[in-house]
Amino acid sequence: MKKRIFFFGTPEIAVPALEKLALQANSGQAKNSNIEIVGVGCPSDKKVGRKRVLTACPVKKSAKNLGLKVYEVNNKKEVREIYEKLSFDLAIVIAFGVIFPAKILDIPKFGTINVHFSLLPKFRGASPVQSAILAGEKESGITFQQMVKELDAGDILWQKSWNIENKKTSELWNFFAEKTAEEFPEFLEKLFTKNLQKLPQDENLATFCGKFEKKDGEIFPEKETAEEIWRKFLAFDVWPGIFISTKYGKVKLGEIKFISSEAEKRDFGDKSFELKCAKNSKIYISQAQIPGKKIMPIADILRGKPDLFS
Repeated sequence: MKKRIFFFGTPEIAVPALEKLALQANSGQAKNSNIEIVGVGCPSDKKVGRKRVLTACPVKKSAKNLGLKVYEVNNKKEVREIYEKLSFDLAIVIAFGVIFPAKILDIPKFGTINVHFSLLPKFRGASPVQSAILAGEKESGITFQQMVKELDAGDILWQKSWNIENKKTSELWNFFAEKTAEEFPEFLEKLFTKNLQKLPQDENLATFCGKFEKKDGEIFPEKETAEEIWRKFLAFDVWPGIFISTKYGKVKLGEIKFISSEAEKRDFGDKSFELKCAKNSKIYISQAQIPGKKIMPIADILRGKPDLFS
C-alpha cells in the first residue's frame, strides 16, 4: 500500500525536495515508488514588488506545475484542519514558517518530519546557514528531525555534513536544497521499513539563532578583523549585504576578497582598494555602491571621491 505524504513548504529551497518526491511518486521504476503526495500546504499569494503584484510562492508554483493539490495554510488553525480533515502517513516540512500545534504532530503514522539546514543541535532557529558562516564553522549540513513542540529540538533521524568554507549563503541554500532532494529516497525507505535509529539531541550542545536585521550588515573595520568582515560578506550575500558608514552615507560593498598572499591580490585585480581592518588585517574591495547610485568599480568611485574611506 502506498504511503500518503503531505508536504509543507514555501521558498525556493523547498522546491527540489518536492519535485524529487513527485517524481518518485509518479515513477513505477523509481526506488520507493510506493508513495503518494496527497497535498501541498503553502501560504496564500502575497503582493510583491513596487506594483504589488499578487504572487504565488515558489512551492505553490511548483506544486501546480506538478499537478498536485494545493492547500493555502497561513496559521495554526489551518495547519490543524489539514491534519484533522485529511488522512496521510507522513508530513514533511521544509522552510514553512508557521508554528505547528504540538498535539497534532504525531497524528500521522510516521509523524511530522522537518528538514533543517544545520547540524543539529547547532543553530536551531531561523538563520542556520548564515549563523554557521558567521561563526566560522568549517562544516555544516542538513538534518532530518522528528518535529516536537520545542523549536528544532526533535530526535535526529538523518544527518549529512559537508565543508562550507568560503561558501556564500546563496550557494549553500542551493546546495543543501539539492542534497535534501537527493537524500529523500533512501531516507524514506529506511523510515517506512523502521530501519532508522532515532538520536535524541544533546541539549548541552544546543545553540540558537534568530532573524537578522538590515543593520546587521554594517561592518566596522576599526573593530572587526578582515576575516570577520569576510564572514559577514559571505553570510549576508542574499540580504542585507554588507555596508560601511562614510561621510557620503552608507556605502554598500559589492565584491570583496579576504586575501592572504600577494599572488591572490594580483589575481583579484590591481584596481581593488585595500581596506585596513583590526589586528593589522586587510580586505580588498573591487565594487561598491554609493547611496542613490548603481554598483560601480571601486576605482571609478574613488576617482570622484578619493576620500571615501578616509
